[in-house]
Amino acid sequence: MTQNASGTPTTNIRKPWIRRHPILTAFLFLLLILFASFMLRPYFSTFDRSEQGHLGYSMPSRNGEYVAEIYGVPYGGAGAGGVTIWVDVRSTGNGSAGADASFVKTIYRAKHRGANHLEWENEKTLRIENRNEYNDDSVTLNIEEDIYDGWNFACKSLRMKGEYVRCLSPEKQ
Repeated sequence: MTQNASGTPTTNIRKPWIRRHPILTAFLFLLLILFASFMLRPYFSTFDRSEQGHLGYSMPSRNGEYVAEIYGVPYGGAGAGGVTIWVDVRSTGNGSAGADASFVKTIYRAKHRGANHLEWENEKTLRIENRNEYNDDSVTLNIEEDIYDGWNFACKSLRMKGEYVRCLSPEKQ
């Protein structure tokens, strides 16, 4: 409390910092939201590519029950862009087990390295080659249990936990 010139006591009430600086507060709040969304992105990631990309080629399994399809999806701009490789496995409905013809599962996502190849080792195991002289994202996957994510987002994702038994990434190999 302070006294004015006439000797009456007065109270000096100051506004809170947030009220005194609304633009700076809004800017800091926006930065906090952007930082939180960036940090939490891996935990809510999925293998959804929203039907984007161009079909590179497809390869049927030995008995024709499944078809593996490799897609390329461009990302980034002209200078820093690239292509992400996605591999989907589709059921043809022609198998001995009478698999559902609408079954589609994405099992692989990684940066395009150069040499791409799909090869069925048996009816449930697919070998995916994606390599160049510096990097190798090649992997052999069980199509019912395994997925591979070159960015390791799917392995951390809380939304993807029920989609796989084993998640592989470059850090785990």
